Amino acid sequence: MMRIFRHKGYFIGVHIMMVIFLFSTLYAYSPAIRVKVKEIIEPADKVYTIAHRGASGYAPENTLPAFQLAAQMKADSIELDVHLTKDLIPVVIHDETVNRTTDGKGYVKNMTLEQLRQLDAGSWFNQDFPMFARDLYIGVTIPTLDEVFDKLGSDINYVIEIKDPPPKYNIEEILNETIKNHHLEKLVAIHSFSAASLKRFHAINPDIPLYQLVWNDYAATRVTQSYLDTVKTYAVGISPNFQGISAAYVAQVKRAGLKIIPYTVNYQLNMDKAYSWGVDGVHTNYPDRFLEVIAVNRENARW
Repeated sequence: MMRIFRHKGYFIGVHIMMVIFLFSTLYAYSPAIRVKVKEIIEPADKVYTIAHRGASGYAPENTLPAFQLAAQMKADSIELDVHLTKDLIPVVIHDETVNRTTDGKGYVKNMTLEQLRQLDAGSWFNQDFPMFARDLYIGVTIPTLDEVFDKLGSDINYVIEIKDPPPKYNIEEILNETIKNHHLEKLVAIHSFSAASLKRFHAINPDIPLYQLVWNDYAATRVTQSYLDTVKTYAVGISPNFQGISAAYVAQVKRAGLKIIPYTVNYQLNMDKAYSWGVDGVHTNYPDRFLEVIAVNRENARW
């Protein structure tokens, strides 16, 4: 009788191992199962599509056409960069100089708004990306933050990047006042590589969510708990470069109670990977692509 039970136990054990092996194999190679497991274990209310500098894969970055196109594509948010002009007006441009994205030369901080308005911020895109060239991009100007808010209003959310300015410019105070003047406090988030700038903004307005931008030189599997604890004192999440994170990194950040929204994810293979890791959103130049990835994954998850 004992021998029968041993054989039965061996039989059951072998089949349990086979089931585990089969499930592990299916999990590794089936997007549907990966997504379903992720949604059961850690359901996400929303995975956000953030148009990086607008729909900048299709239109000149940080211009009104790029932002309007992102809104038409149904992106959840537009991401934009802010610098101050010589006359302390917040304008939307990524670089500290106008050299790369206009037909002019010089530092933004050394130019007045009137001088910046003379520059063509769109023709370069037509030359560099002829497959997406459009006549309406010729002659577009660097917009002010006020103009972006006036044009898009409350129809979309905003993620605004503060660069690394000297405190004397008080860009955080100016930015907060601009947001309040347009009554967009509930639709704006701020991110920056500068922890000091984020802390200054948090002191001015603790109600606007902040994200710490992070750069990792290699795919990090872990981040120190002390760092995450520090970030939690002023921010709701972090935004690392996608190439510098892993599934374990994402899991650790989320266990710490922080959101994680990597940048800049432009290929659908990487978008699918980020989604399966459980990120809260991605920054992308191609918001339509990520929306498609989300739709396909959620369709696959319906059994």
